[in-house]
Amino acid sequence: MSVRSIASPDDQSATWLELFFDLIFVFSITQMVGMFHDGITWSSIGQATLIFWLVWWAWSQFTWALNGADTRNKAVEIATLAAGAVAFAMAVTVPDAFHDRALWFAITYVVVRVFGLGLSILVSTDTSQKNVVIPFAVLSIGGLAAVITGAVAEGQAQYWFWGGAIVLDLIAAQIGGKSGDWGLHIEHFSERHGLFVIIALGESLIIAAHGLAGHEFSSELVLFAVAALVMTFGLWWSYFAEAKDRLDAALEARRGENLTAVLKDSFSLIHFPMLLGVIAIAVVIEEGIAHPDHSFPIEVRLAFGIGLALFVGGMAISIFRAGGGVNIPRISITLTTSLVIVLISGIEAYLTICIAIIGLLALGLVEHLLGEPEHQSASAVPELD
Repeated sequence: MSVRSIASPDDQSATWLELFFDLIFVFSITQMVGMFHDGITWSSIGQATLIFWLVWWAWSQFTWALNGADTRNKAVEIATLAAGAVAFAMAVTVPDAFHDRALWFAITYVVVRVFGLGLSILVSTDTSQKNVVIPFAVLSIGGLAAVITGAVAEGQAQYWFWGGAIVLDLIAAQIGGKSGDWGLHIEHFSERHGLFVIIALGESLIIAAHGLAGHEFSSELVLFAVAALVMTFGLWWSYFAEAKDRLDAALEARRGENLTAVLKDSFSLIHFPMLLGVIAIAVVIEEGIAHPDHSFPIEVRLAFGIGLALFVGGMAISIFRAGGGVNIPRISITLTTSLVIVLISGIEAYLTICIAIIGLLALGLVEHLLGEPEHQSASAVPELD
């Protein structure tokens, strides 16, 4: 009986196991929305950003590992399920990660990262890949140590150490992305990130549904819920209907190059603020469900406008980094819509949501009419760095 290789086949697609793993991590997004129950403050924004980076980096780094692993290999399945169990424990502690469960969050985070780093080393099939993966793993130790140290220190020091962990992670990613070819499978890598985005958008609907279940129906509440539902569909459309195909086509056009740095930037780095935008929009939806008869205050409109710009506009940046050119209509429509959301005050919450819907409809129509643009010439493709 032959032993199944731990390295991934060339035609690997995302599996049910990976979808299950992603669901566990996206649960953290729901947890982070709860951090804004007392209002949108600089403190809650800073905490959510720091925590989500750690959650996102743990998921992202494990996704790199699974890209090189045969996800149907039993050893890989067991390791992934074990990491998922620890990730669930990590997600449970998210609301108290800056309070009495800081150390518990830090320990579970480090364990998930160690699982991912260990798997990355194990699935490196040749010396050239090991020469890339092992230095990245070693450089990552600094960030892991900073997270543990910050949890022990608590108080203001926790912010500094966890912020330092982000810097150290970025340094490790930059060096790892420049040092060689990780042998990534582009289709699988793109598919995994698309799954995470679609689950995160689904969490926004779950938040809205949960809020509806606890309130007596009123005309304002029903109108807001319907508007939030339509807007979420529009957000899905803005990512998957045209933009995702354009991103994949840009990457396909560069097949044969060392795409490590491009994939790192377009997905692991640029998708982070994009998903922060999804969290901000989910916070806005929860606020509207709680107070459907009130207009949004300025801090909520700011969160809404910035969140929309990060998610929808961020995709334009991701496509550009992949070599797909500058999408001026997407950038201009998104920024205009976000600005209108911020500036128009005193209207009912569902009407503010309708502004976003109009912007998303306009974007969808324009991108559909323009169709798939021709790829940029080689001189317009960003340099790998």
